[in-house]
Amino acid sequence: MKYFLLLLFTIVFNISYSQTVPFEGNMTWNIVVDILDVNATDKYKKEILKEDNSEIDETILELEQQLNDPEMQYLLLENPTIKSTMQKKLRELKDIRSANQYNFDNAFFPNSLQMYLKNNNSFTRIDGGSISKLTGNMLYLYNTATTYFIKDATKTYSSVTDSAVINSSDHLVSLTRTTDTLIILNYTCIKYILITEENNTIETSYFWVTSELSTMNHDAFRALGFATGNLHHEAFKQVHGIPLRIEYIENGFKFKMEVSDITPKLLSDSYFILPTEYKMTNFGF
Repeated sequence: MKYFLLLLFTIVFNISYSQTVPFEGNMTWNIVVDILDVNATDKYKKEILKEDNSEIDETILELEQQLNDPEMQYLLLENPTIKSTMQKKLRELKDIRSANQYNFDNAFFPNSLQMYLKNNNSFTRIDGGSISKLTGNMLYLYNTATTYFIKDATKTYSSVTDSAVINSSDHLVSLTRTTDTLIILNYTCIKYILITEENNTIETSYFWVTSELSTMNHDAFRALGFATGNLHHEAFKQVHGIPLRIEYIENGFKFKMEVSDITPKLLSDSYFILPTEYKMTNFGF
């Protein structure tokens, strides 16, 4: 009898333990983008390119001023390694700016996202697409309840806390849980309808959420909301579940995103460390 009780305790303990240990592994999101309004999409692309290059241009100007500063000339003469590093960085930034212009009409949006999850944190890497330079990769840290937007090209980052109010002039009109379901990777998902008002325009989005991935931290997916826009980051705060499919229309584009793979595996802690050598900038896309 005591062996049976010990076995029962072991089984219950293992089940309980498996349910409380945070998921560790990665998720792959496939992205499909269709153009619905050419004029709207062209206008949006131009705005994005201007915004993207503005930060690069600012850094280029700062480096050029430092290299041409008479007071810096002596120091740079005494430290040729520093001068060489600055010149290399300047060339890299100018190459990035040229590439942005070249890729303006090609591969504008990424075709996939990779989300890495560990200890209730998430790191979202945007694969491809020139627009990815605008947001950067996204790091959500559970202990600080903060999302960091990391731009490797300019070695900068910005941050937003969970309590921050983004787009104060825009708001959620409604968030409706429907009775419609969809099976994605063998997980039952509930369909939600999100209606928002942004820039005096009513937008409708859809996302499918599962409650069958209880070891994942739903707060960590707020970072994904920033990538998908339409105030999804605020909506994700209200839904206790994991989104596996998202559809929305914005700026003349129709976006469809769906998880194609979930793989448990051990991850390096390096995914979840903010680069200390990067410079902090104000939040903004």
